[in-house]
Amino acid sequence: MKITIIRTDKKNKQHVKTIKAEVLMKKMQADNRHNDIEHLRDYVMYAASYTTYANLHRLPYVYPSAEMRQTAEGTLTTKAFTGLLTLTVETLRERNEAEEVKRMAAILPCTFAALTGSSLRSVKIIVKTCRPDGSLPQTEEEMEAYCQQVYPLLCRLYEPILSMAKTSESVSVMPAVRSQEQQLLHAGFRTTVDEHPYYREDAIALRIPADVAMPDANATMTTNSTATEEPADDAADKVMQTTRRLIDFMEQHYAFRSNEIMGYVEYRSKEKWHYGWRPVDERAQNGMAMEARLAGLNVWDKDVNRYLKSDRVKRYNPVQDYLWSLYDKWDGHDYIADMAHRVPTKNPHWQLWFRTWFLGMVSQWLGRNFRYGNAMVPLLISKQGYNKSTFCKSLIPYDLQWGYTDSLVLSERKSVLQAMSQFLLINLDEFNQISPTVQDGFLKNLVQLVSVKVKRPYGKHVEEFPRLASFIATSNMTDILSDPTGSRRFMGIEVTGPIDMSAPIPYDQLYAQAMWLLDHKEPHWLNDEQTRQLIDSNRQFQMLSPEEMFFHECFAIPEHDEDGQYMTTAAIFSAIKRKAGSAIRNGNIRSFGRFLTNIDQLKRKRTRYGTEYLVQQKEST
Repeated sequence: MKITIIRTDKKNKQHVKTIKAEVLMKKMQADNRHNDIEHLRDYVMYAASYTTYANLHRLPYVYPSAEMRQTAEGTLTTKAFTGLLTLTVETLRERNEAEEVKRMAAILPCTFAALTGSSLRSVKIIVKTCRPDGSLPQTEEEMEAYCQQVYPLLCRLYEPILSMAKTSESVSVMPAVRSQEQQLLHAGFRTTVDEHPYYREDAIALRIPADVAMPDANATMTTNSTATEEPADDAADKVMQTTRRLIDFMEQHYAFRSNEIMGYVEYRSKEKWHYGWRPVDERAQNGMAMEARLAGLNVWDKDVNRYLKSDRVKRYNPVQDYLWSLYDKWDGHDYIADMAHRVPTKNPHWQLWFRTWFLGMVSQWLGRNFRYGNAMVPLLISKQGYNKSTFCKSLIPYDLQWGYTDSLVLSERKSVLQAMSQFLLINLDEFNQISPTVQDGFLKNLVQLVSVKVKRPYGKHVEEFPRLASFIATSNMTDILSDPTGSRRFMGIEVTGPIDMSAPIPYDQLYAQAMWLLDHKEPHWLNDEQTRQLIDSNRQFQMLSPEEMFFHECFAIPEHDEDGQYMTTAAIFSAIKRKAGSAIRNGNIRSFGRFLTNIDQLKRKRTRYGTEYLVQQKEST
């Protein structure tokens, strides 16, 4: 049995050759093409989604279904039909997932071959088929109609079996990519390398039932723009047939997923898989509608839109998919502690605080914080050039970098609330620029929210969304916490040297550890004693008003009642004002009262004149 290989050079000239299947399988066990496949795999791993691999044209296409030849004029004709149809399983994360899919595909005796795709992110499954009597179609029209009718059957046959494979995402089986002619007869894949391909030369051909595989004169040709369809006897039948043809067209040309976090549908072209996943915006949707009409489908924009907004598009949560792919894969090393150790500080509590906050962040992503949001905010304080912002951004793995932002404007409250449901980590960079009024009010309430209520653009009502984002902050100044009653929300950490960002971060193990710890019920919040330690530590970063600074110059805090006297807030304030003069404003007495209340060592009692505090006036006053 011979398989066709077509290579297109830089001048767009095609070079056609046929090769025996067993010879092809041996050739694909090693990269004999100047390491092009190895370079492609590196490119797919690290390149941006919207770029194209420059040497992609150097990887020939393999067409298992047809033995083709090229005429003197350069036209491709089909010499014979092999009965080999190619399926693809995509969006695999790791090599072991591809091996698992290949193992499950081998269960069926009709599996002729199973190979890891050229990108390492897919598996190509070649299935041997025939008619009930063992024959195969002879004309190209019969071959294409056979493929049109058999491919959906094969997808339904393999999907339940392959869904049992242990992969990070649900398995979706589709026909392989087609050539520019857009015929399923020409479905194939780019040449690949697989050191251990599954190949069974004596595979048993799957005999397709006669009522499925035998084409008739009225067979629907869904992928050719010149295809025609006999008018339906009934208008409802015609609508149903058009709908089915649209569904087949969309699923043969594109892969779709509905991003639950961002609230839009993403697509990936099966012909240009290396472009990656992109949002279906108005431009892309109009392009899909035009391609469908060029393929002979009488559909409009609204039909495509109806498909995209239906439950045929599977839901997709990129955060939870990533986290659950790491479940039970932790090797036991403390990677969270390693991450904390990158930050040089004299604070003895930093490692515990960071661990607790990090678990709270991951718990927030998993949607486990039902009563309280992750209300802790690490606040890294140092002079410039200590890699604080770089450290914050590096906490998010590469696949989730879209979920990081450091450009939030707190004055735009609607945007802030929306960001909390779409971003994963919000860096309050240059925290000292946030006014005390915002700190004491909006921000203090914001960091403890469990969900947010916003009205979407063009929405008709306010909707409630789960909160995803946690907060972290940086500053170059030390006196930045304005509200002593709210300082327990922040973890003030003075960074004593540049943060070490030289070594790569093992993200998978870092988050696998977090998943394991959360699964084993490690707390992701501080207890009462730890909270008191946090408040005490934060006193050094307290933003003091002039009257609060003058308090310690004018008064001492006695240990015994006989060493001092009880005075009201107003009396203490007046004594300070006599010394400070115009530096003290009368309007600040209320905030000064809150300051006195939060001095733990200061004794107080209730009298008919209000709360009185035990103080000792210094002689210089």
